Amino acid sequence: MLAVDVRQSLRDGRTVAEGAGRGWRFAARTVATHGDFLLAFVDGGVCVGAFEIRGSRCDDAADGRYVFDLAPARRFQWALGHRLPLPPGRNPARILTGQHLRAFLDAAPRDVHRSGEA
Repeated sequence: MLAVDVRQSLRDGRTVAEGAGRGWRFAARTVATHGDFLLAFVDGGVCVGAFEIRGSRCDDAADGRYVFDLAPARRFQWALGHRLPLPPGRNPARILTGQHLRAFLDAAPRDVHRSGEA
């Protein structure tokens, strides 16, 4: 699962989906391995968007940054407004894996696990 800091995008007048969908520097392998869902966050790691990644492409004109085709992920709407268990660091583009991903998934309300919706 990928996570991106959309704070600057919101300051520039973009929507959460617009900010989350473009201009993120990830390795191709990272996107291939962890690019199923994307969470958008702001100051303090508060979740403001949860998306399914429907497609992605590396934008060579934008210095190799990724552009994502996003759709709302109903499965993770419960996370909106909650603090995400982000890995440490200041990078605006992060990867939730291991203990951080487990902590996020464990925080989901029990009925969300059964729905299986994207």
